[in-house]
Amino acid sequence: MKVLWLCNLILPDFSQEFGLGKFIFGGWMTAMLHELEKREGIDIDVCFPVYEESQLKEGKCKGHDYYAFLGNRNAEIFNPELVETFEQILKKAEPDIVHIWGTEYPHSMAMVLACKNSGLLDRCVIDIQGLVSVYSKHFLHGIPEECRTFKYGRFTSMEEDMASFEKRGKYEIESIKMVRHVMGRSDWDRACAEAINADIQYHMCDRILRSCFYEYAGKWKYNECEKHSIFVSQASYPVKGFHYILQALPVIIKKYPDVHVYVTGPNIFVGEKSPYAVYLEALMEELDIQSHISFLGMLNERVMIQKYLKSNVYVSASLIENTSNSVGEAMILGVPCVASYVGGVYSKMSFGVEGLLYPYDEPALLAYYICKVFENKDDLCSKLSGSSVKNMMKIADPERNADIMFQVYKEIDTQNVK
Repeated sequence: MKVLWLCNLILPDFSQEFGLGKFIFGGWMTAMLHELEKREGIDIDVCFPVYEESQLKEGKCKGHDYYAFLGNRNAEIFNPELVETFEQILKKAEPDIVHIWGTEYPHSMAMVLACKNSGLLDRCVIDIQGLVSVYSKHFLHGIPEECRTFKYGRFTSMEEDMASFEKRGKYEIESIKMVRHVMGRSDWDRACAEAINADIQYHMCDRILRSCFYEYAGKWKYNECEKHSIFVSQASYPVKGFHYILQALPVIIKKYPDVHVYVTGPNIFVGEKSPYAVYLEALMEELDIQSHISFLGMLNERVMIQKYLKSNVYVSASLIENTSNSVGEAMILGVPCVASYVGGVYSKMSFGVEGLLYPYDEPALLAYYICKVFENKDDLCSKLSGSSVKNMMKIADPERNADIMFQVYKEIDTQNVK
């Protein structure tokens, strides 16, 4: 069985073909690829965007045929010429299944249209990563009205960023309307997909985490962590809700004046700043909390693991989220988690068992639960830690999830015998 993957980025295994360093994004796809490679009867080709014509090429790497196509740095623009490009790739690859990883970019719709034109539409499965059509509705929650239209340097305003999500969401909606098969990880993405297209066949398949995290599963220890430290994996745009963490911090400081927040991911405070970064800086100054926050920038997975393990609590404050890979990583390590009750997050975490959940727009409750973890009454940290490791080892089991995905492919193939 031949499967063609459409990815939103060059997977790490193929980056050397383009003279690039290994990317640290898309780890769940790489992990699934490596697990599926262990199975007989499946051959996976990979298709991904490049942004320079000089990089346009196709070849073979580590046993997989790959096809590069010219992407568009402006994610709002649909390029109809891509449909023909994808038709040519489909003709060369001759796939039995086309697996589209995510709907966040217009090239996903171009592939759906190419599949339709090539008689492969019923063999096309869309894998929900995040739904920009839904995210756009939550994008500016908690952002003051007067800050939404601010523009700085080359950056667009937060309001314009929200509008961009809305535009991209239209292509996303059209893509889901056309296909027969959708794959996802939660009731939330199933509900959203079926609201767009009630006739889809929904296939449930959980993610595989980055391999290093399994090596350190359950390694978090209360006695070895930095007490009263908070770890946050991203703060680069409003949907991640970092502004609510800042609002919670003064309440925490009253009880734990040594509290410190460590933030990884793109460092939006270096160089020219986005409107969201400027807003966050002003908020930190207003609340006088700058000394309690450190921005760490991008970290490779092993350094990231050490930051998780040294943290007293991991916090996910997203305004909306499918199931969060970062929450899953924290859970499998055993780091106590406090997460906003949004999207599909709750489907992997039961309140008071694997973590503590709160309404995303309640910073006082966020502060309260973080303080409960810090207090560690009745050994709360160890209880949350043990339960989260046990649960996530089942949810993120590599062999189980690869078996499920393989079965999904075979089911779709069987339904469409040539």
